[in-house]
Amino acid sequence: MLEQIKVLKYYLYYKYFLRMGSRRRLKKWQERKIQRHLVFVGKKSKIYRGKKDLKEYPIVNKQFMMTNFDRLNTVGIRKKEAEAFAVRAERDRNFVPKLRKITVGLSSGTSGKRGIFLVSDKERVRWAGYILARFLPGSILGKYSIAFFMRADSNLYQSLGSRRIQFHFFDIYRKMEEHQERLIQAKPDILVGQPSVLLMLADEMKRKHFSIIPKVVISIAEVLERGDEERLKAAFQVEVIHQVYQCTEGCLATTCRCGTLHLNEDIVHIEREYLDEYRFVPIVTDFERRAQPIIRYRLNDILIERKNPCSCGSPCLALEKIEGREDDVFFFEGKKGKERVVFPDFIRRCILFAENENGESASDYRVVQESDRTIVVYEDLTEEGKERVRQEFEKLAEETELILPKIAFQPYKQEPGRKMKRVERKFQTEEKA
Repeated sequence: MLEQIKVLKYYLYYKYFLRMGSRRRLKKWQERKIQRHLVFVGKKSKIYRGKKDLKEYPIVNKQFMMTNFDRLNTVGIRKKEAEAFAVRAERDRNFVPKLRKITVGLSSGTSGKRGIFLVSDKERVRWAGYILARFLPGSILGKYSIAFFMRADSNLYQSLGSRRIQFHFFDIYRKMEEHQERLIQAKPDILVGQPSVLLMLADEMKRKHFSIIPKVVISIAEVLERGDEERLKAAFQVEVIHQVYQCTEGCLATTCRCGTLHLNEDIVHIEREYLDEYRFVPIVTDFERRAQPIIRYRLNDILIERKNPCSCGSPCLALEKIEGREDDVFFFEGKKGKERVVFPDFIRRCILFAENENGESASDYRVVQESDRTIVVYEDLTEEGKERVRQEFEKLAEETELILPKIAFQPYKQEPGRKMKRVERKFQTEEKA
């Protein structure tokens, strides 16, 4: 009961009391929060001891976090015991126990490199209150059923549960047929899952295998493509497909009432490493995470700023979209000898612009650049469709002055339990190796 009261406290704080008004006020408030946070971290984290100014902290990545796990966290948990604890939970599919009152999670991430995260009880209930403030379709005093389709359950998500808010975890490693009856009984008001899973549910509903009517649909864990977003809106009959951009390093962005993705600058500070005028890589400082400090953590994601402000009036930076990972930027030989870099959005357009004679573009596809630079398009296409895709890649090659490699075609396939990536590069560059 006490935990639910704490969740309610944070819900009310983020829903009604925390008001920034202007960008200037937000930045000043952030500075105060960061300064207080760094005083704590400078005392409690062995590796950061004595550091009080944000500029004193190095820019770090997952390798740094895992290599220095024991000296970085402030709760005295060693990497070896945390990893063993998390692996055991994954194998047993039992995610309820905590390690010395700390929630321990395992994340392979899109890169495939294992990460371990620690979350204290206070951080857990704060997160729950924040998420409920963002996405509950009505008052917190109402009754809600929430269905989560995820790889792993966690105490982090169980914080949402109460007599009024029923939480239902659906393991994505199980066959979809095993979930249908329980999902129908759950009658979810809020449906949460990866776009690939949500699309599977939408297809099952189209085949009339079952029917649910969620009020809120939330996309997580994978890049939500525009085409997939429209399919999901139509299938679930909602005006907005909400998104939560969350990873081991924190809850970084959520959608507003207008459907625009905003950085959660009321709980994280984001430095921007620009790749061009609007694309940037985020460097994250989470000023609410104390058990495992996340300070100047450089992600491998590419975000695109929105050119025009959102009509919702939020001072938090609006995003056009999450484009993908730096690892999935394609590399080509340039006509003038210099290597050419092509962002994932331009690869997607080669598929989406290759409309058929009825004006319909691709729904399910993947584009992979293999180690020999060959491009493999996974899509169920006619010969005419393949030719249209080739023509779009030829236009791209001409516009960007690159030498087009071999293009091969294969039937579309999506591996169950694996994050869906519409655009993927299978090799590392020398800089990333």
